[in-house]
Amino acid sequence: MIATDILALREVEHGELVLDTGLTYDGIAPVRVHAVKRERKFSVSDEGGAVEAAQLRRQPVFPRQIAVGRGRSVNVSRRGVVSLPGLASSSDEWLAGLPQLVAEGSLALYEALLDLE
Repeated sequence: MIATDILALREVEHGELVLDTGLTYDGIAPVRVHAVKRERKFSVSDEGGAVEAAQLRRQPVFPRQIAVGRGRSVNVSRRGVVSLPGLASSSDEWLAGLPQLVAEGSLALYEALLDLE
């Protein structure tokens, strides 16, 4: 199910949502963020969307983090998955902002990957 608000997961012990960020990689391909809640833990990621959208011919070495905004960064896995964790005890404001941070990080990674090609 495509949703727009991660806070809907607060009501369940286990759940998943695909969040529409309203952003695109190339003006066409949407930047979608996946949010998973398992008990008290949230995981928000692009599930490799930036790498898929960049259509790389070779596998680069990814940075461990990408800066987004002032003093914030997102994690990047060895496979290029952009992500951030969260806790159910976090403020609504922080949880609600996680998808945007991941989306911005995913776009930053996509642009960096295009520069490599």
